[in-house]
Amino acid sequence: MKKFVKTRYTVTTEKLKKSSLTFVAVSDLHNVTFGDRNERLISAIAEEKPDAVLIAGDLVLGKKKAPLEPALTFLKQAVKIAPVYYSLGNHEHRMKLYPEIYGREYLIFEKKIRKLGVHLLENRMEKAEIKGEAVAVTGLALPYQYYYKGKKNSLTVRDMNHITGKAAETDFQILLAHTPRYTREYLAWGADLSLSGHYHGGMVRIPGFGGVISPDWRLFPKYCRGQFQKGGRTAVVSGGLGEHTIPLRIFNPRELLVVTCVPKNKEV
Repeated sequence: MKKFVKTRYTVTTEKLKKSSLTFVAVSDLHNVTFGDRNERLISAIAEEKPDAVLIAGDLVLGKKKAPLEPALTFLKQAVKIAPVYYSLGNHEHRMKLYPEIYGREYLIFEKKIRKLGVHLLENRMEKAEIKGEAVAVTGLALPYQYYYKGKKNSLTVRDMNHITGKAAETDFQILLAHTPRYTREYLAWGADLSLSGHYHGGMVRIPGFGGVISPDWRLFPKYCRGQFQKGGRTAVVSGGLGEHTIPLRIFNPRELLVVTCVPKNKEV
């Protein structure tokens, strides 16, 4: 039986004035299921009574003839718990980019989840009022070359402004950005909270040291799992709930993130 852990983080911000907000974050599910129709995962999410469910990409498995039904079934249940904001990962991006290889099923999947009420954020922002607090959620879908193996592509704040638009100045700005490789750039852009996955926690983790290798064969990636802070802004990187191709996890449990965001002048 597949297992996962809940990992909790607290983010303190001046952008929230009175209310604490709780978000459950899902990344890299890759069609993995926990119980029939993912009942154990859905139950774990519902227990938290989240203000929103945030998906940082790779809910699906981007392989030929891989079914999309597990992701659709998950979303049908998740939208009954809280609003769902979904940003693309490289697997969704690849399936959408190359229908001649993967078929048109992904395009049909997008239409279905929009009808469910899922907020699908592909390089765009949505604003919402949650418990009286102004929140902006932006989904970043980088051009696919940013996922290539090899030399790191440059990404500047100017690039991000061109791709997604500028960050919200007064609203609490959440950024769903699948790859954590550009975490410093996300925070510099203006994300009060950025959420990523993609590196699967480094697959093999050395206790007290960190992750060993990313799925794109980068050794000892800095931002592969955990919480990182700079200039009053926070990035959280999930170790993910699934895996693909090389199903390897050592000292690296699958995880569901629970992120509580609190006003700076309010204790948890």
